[in-house]
Amino acid sequence: MPSFLREEKVNAKPQTNGDGKAPKTTDLLNGDDADDAFHHLSQPQQDILQLHGPRQKYRLEKAGEIPEIQSDREILVQVVAIGLNPVDWKGPDYDFGLPSFPWVNGRDFAGIVVKTSKESSRVKAGDVVFGPSTDYRDVRKAAYQEYLVTTDFNVARVPAELLVNTGAAIGVAFVSALLALGVSLGFNYANITGTSEGPDLLSLLRNLNQDEIPEDVREECFDGIKDAERPQKGDWFAIWGASSSTGSMALQLAKLTGLRVVCVADVVKHGSRLIDLGADVLVDRQDPSRAVEIIRSVTKGKLRFALDTVGKETATQLQQSFQRSKGDKEAHLVGLTGLPKVRLPGVKYHSVPIKVFHSVPSLGESAMRWLEQLLVTKGLKPPNVALADGGLEGINEALDKLRNGTVSAKRIVVPIGSKSNTESNRHSMTEGTTQEAKGKSDNLDYADKLNADPSRIKFAYWVPNVSGGLVISKIEQRTGWSFEQNVEYAKMAERVGFEYALTQIRFMAGYGAENQHESVSFSQALLHFTERLIVMAALLPGPWNPAIAAKQIASIDNYSKGRIAVNVVSGWFKQEFTSIGQWWLDHAERYRRSREFIACLKGIWTQDQFNFKGDFYQFHDYPLMPKPIARPGRLYPEIFQGGNSVDARENAATVSDYYFMNGNTLEGFQTQITDVKERAEVHGRAGEVKFAVNGFVIARETEEEAIRVLQEIQGKANKEAVGAFADAVQNAGASTANKTGMWANSKFEDLVQYNDGFKTKLIGTPEQVADRILLLKSLGINILLVAFLHYDDEIQQFGEQVLPLVRKLEAEGRGKDEAFEILLTGDVYREKKDKD
Repeated sequence: MPSFLREEKVNAKPQTNGDGKAPKTTDLLNGDDADDAFHHLSQPQQDILQLHGPRQKYRLEKAGEIPEIQSDREILVQVVAIGLNPVDWKGPDYDFGLPSFPWVNGRDFAGIVVKTSKESSRVKAGDVVFGPSTDYRDVRKAAYQEYLVTTDFNVARVPAELLVNTGAAIGVAFVSALLALGVSLGFNYANITGTSEGPDLLSLLRNLNQDEIPEDVREECFDGIKDAERPQKGDWFAIWGASSSTGSMALQLAKLTGLRVVCVADVVKHGSRLIDLGADVLVDRQDPSRAVEIIRSVTKGKLRFALDTVGKETATQLQQSFQRSKGDKEAHLVGLTGLPKVRLPGVKYHSVPIKVFHSVPSLGESAMRWLEQLLVTKGLKPPNVALADGGLEGINEALDKLRNGTVSAKRIVVPIGSKSNTESNRHSMTEGTTQEAKGKSDNLDYADKLNADPSRIKFAYWVPNVSGGLVISKIEQRTGWSFEQNVEYAKMAERVGFEYALTQIRFMAGYGAENQHESVSFSQALLHFTERLIVMAALLPGPWNPAIAAKQIASIDNYSKGRIAVNVVSGWFKQEFTSIGQWWLDHAERYRRSREFIACLKGIWTQDQFNFKGDFYQFHDYPLMPKPIARPGRLYPEIFQGGNSVDARENAATVSDYYFMNGNTLEGFQTQITDVKERAEVHGRAGEVKFAVNGFVIARETEEEAIRVLQEIQGKANKEAVGAFADAVQNAGASTANKTGMWANSKFEDLVQYNDGFKTKLIGTPEQVADRILLLKSLGINILLVAFLHYDDEIQQFGEQVLPLVRKLEAEGRGKDEAFEILLTGDVYREKKDKD
């Protein structure tokens, strides 16, 4: 085993504020003593996976304390992905590397920096980073928790083109190989070919005062390989276990320094990849004696440098491959997991001085800076990754796969947070789907039977075409934003009874949405893979001219046989306009522009020669061909439009087909619906406006469990992001003349979900959620737009547990009598009056 795993056990103290209490998330994110915005909820704490004894399974603890920063170079990282290493199961199984119990393990991580060091640093808050936890004695730095402490010089920033999950697979393997070659064997990375110049680690260490190096590794650093014996370009280097992650990294580093490399591995399984990584000679591991003969023959007895990644037995075989001539320079063997008991004369044996990575800042910094350059310049290929499901709780099962050897030539990575589900090439350890599952996904008979009643309430879901999930929280969200994942969501949604999907519109990052797919093109792509689903593409007047939008949507409507709709968003994010050179209009003016925009869409779609003269748009005999598909009850793509203000209601009454509402109280819903209906009647559109409402669904076996999930979402809210969101929407809400705009009455905990989705109260058992949906229907709501915490699971769960209940109750006559539904369920929604 590596030297840093063989150290004696020490006592570890839990991390606290000093008063015995865990630090609040608000304190951690802002560095102040602000009151907890959720004082009525349980105190925010982190999830931790703990080991309570040798040969036991890890156990999830939900009341873990968030680790504290204790020195100027330390940073706090929210973990979003964990890379698994053999030591993670070997330590518990063989009782080593575990200072005390309960203990937290985990060596590899990727995550988001939420608090930076006090020193000037290349690492900033918000950076996505990865790294290894080599300081295993410090439980704060272990990876099996939602937050960990590390140092700014021990992490690398994830380049834009690298998947975050892949980053979680690099750290330990790279650092182990880097130090084994660069310190123990004296490879000089400053003398490399083909990519960015690296550091000369051995010279860096030997220029330091010996007191700056941990005592137990000084001999390896200062008295290991002699300067005259360091390898030169063209020398041979052998790796036994080259297919391992560390072996593959060592192969690439050796090739960068100009050495010729012999790789011992299972050639049938791994030969192709090793050749791609630069191996000069492949030797099959199946017959060790034969392998030694081949190495000696190929190197003509001149091999002086070797690395073993497997164990004592293979290290013993490997040492037989060295040159034997007397008087020549010594040979050098590094054993990552053990060294031979019987040692040969003329051979120097090395263990990796892993401690120098975290104890010598200059070395750690130079290593991570070079790693960043290698990844950007494609000078280093990261390991292949297999993703494991289940978050922290899924680590036990994933470790069993590692323990049993069922995953080969890949690093197992466990996504933990929302960022882990943003990978565009997401795949699991059980890749692919069975033909049976595919058949179920493509069979729409179930949905057709569910949706046979013309008077039914219809269901839509928010399409997560932007990253960050649907709540502004640090909680894990098994929700992906990639196209591949969204295709699966869409196919599942229409199979279980959803009839609409709404794509989001963003032009820039904000509030967790670091990545954004464009709404219209994304909608068209989803339509290509579905058969029934109607996709609402969000449009933003200002960036879009109505002529361009009308033509885009008309074309897509023809391609999809009438399955496109639009959601016209007046806009609330000022910077989203100004950053692309668009005028930022006052609230009322934005809605007046939207009214003209919608009028133009309808006119272009329905008139042969469209003329319009407005304050924002003018058209002169504009012909559009082809027109959208027209059929009875649907002359053009449906137009949705939202907002709470009087301006928004006037637009709905005047030009829109559907009026979208945020979550609200019972009285709030009744007021909005009545107001829009009355306004529509004034404009001669009585009965023409329909209603839709946003809601966030948390359906669990018990109401208590659902509420706990809500509390955890709110308790782990990203306070900075929610606060920024609140500031940005002030112009859309409280600035309106009568304070009725969107978010005007939203509290901090409401804003954790974009459109007051928690207020819709779809939180409880499937039966409770179904009852509340029928109350909403009785108020006059035609479409319910929902979002979930875990799209991977909950779209199907909602379609199989909640939606059939709604249809069953509708068949029994529920959802038609407003007074009855209010009597049954209305208290959940009533506005709470402050007591005198």
